[in-house]
Amino acid sequence: MSQELLKFEDEFTGGTLESAERSTSLILTPPMAKENPYIDSLCPNDIMDYLLPNGELFGLFSDPYATMFYHKPAEGIRNGRFWLEERIEDGTFTEREIRLLDFLSNVRIATRSQIRRAVFKESDEDRVVVDFLKKCRRTGVLCAFSWVTPLKDQRKKPLVYALTRVGADAAEIILKRKFTDDFWFQPIEIPAGRGPEMTPLFQDLVSAEIHCELTRIDRLISWQRNPLVRLKNGQIHHPTSTFQVIKDAGEMRTFWVETVRIGKDWVSKVKNRFQKTQNAIQYVNEFQKPARVIVVADGDSRIPYLAELAREFMPSVEVRFTTDERLLQGLGKQTFVIWDNTGKCLKAQSIGFLQPNSEGMTASEYLASQMMVPDDDEFEE
Repeated sequence: MSQELLKFEDEFTGGTLESAERSTSLILTPPMAKENPYIDSLCPNDIMDYLLPNGELFGLFSDPYATMFYHKPAEGIRNGRFWLEERIEDGTFTEREIRLLDFLSNVRIATRSQIRRAVFKESDEDRVVVDFLKKCRRTGVLCAFSWVTPLKDQRKKPLVYALTRVGADAAEIILKRKFTDDFWFQPIEIPAGRGPEMTPLFQDLVSAEIHCELTRIDRLISWQRNPLVRLKNGQIHHPTSTFQVIKDAGEMRTFWVETVRIGKDWVSKVKNRFQKTQNAIQYVNEFQKPARVIVVADGDSRIPYLAELAREFMPSVEVRFTTDERLLQGLGKQTFVIWDNTGKCLKAQSIGFLQPNSEGMTASEYLASQMMVPDDDEFEE
């Protein structure tokens, strides 16, 4: 790959990137890093196949070798049923508990930072958030896990919170939502390095980051994780997630999210996914058609190759790219980008109303407009 292909504009990325030699077919062969940045790690033999082309470290939610382990798996395990029966009997679910159950029933798992933005007020102190999550774990509503990896990057891994069986049952009772058995988590002792792969869980964490940021800027109307979309040709499609946001009164926009994680046969999986997305966009009902498909990459230097795949396998789809690290910086003018194939650079392509304090009706204002509660004498006797 030529050096120009991975040249990024300083305005958007802060510098330029070096790349590996261009192969005869960009579509068939992704660019590879020249050096391994994990020089102090016991790296698996295939790491060079997975590294970002510019040789940077993996993003927070992108390590292909990460495996999960539960944190204090026995905590609260005996208290859950008692808590749920007590809450049902006296109807004392708190507003904060309901908001937490609602959030996790949409995104499945979340970090403390994500829960804070989605469930708590901005003025709430960190100690309030920490104490609430500890209480939920002691009562058996939540469990917590993190991950281990052979790769050393000096970055602290956050705790991730998920609903237990009792938490899922509570959400079903309160919110009238049905969950499959693989939605909730059963905490057990797992030897380090022997747990489930984090890759599918990282996809959920990426989605949770988008969800809580849309909540923070007060634009999110609805969210669906891995929804079933019926197409006009009789087929079905499952985006990673879909969400609806409000631009202004009477102006709703739908977006689809696809998250690319690197691992075994990842190129074939991306091609297949993009082909399915192209088919879905062609045959989806007009009211379900997304304004954009957001593709979340594991790093900036992966985007040029993904953009080539997108042009090849879903040419009629409007795509915006972003990355783990761009999302973790918070929604702003640099969150979404496109690849300028002419200038061989990334260009910021902001979505105007998905910015903090942008003009137009907010989600809170839209939902409040529906809360016209009639007086008692307006009901039929």
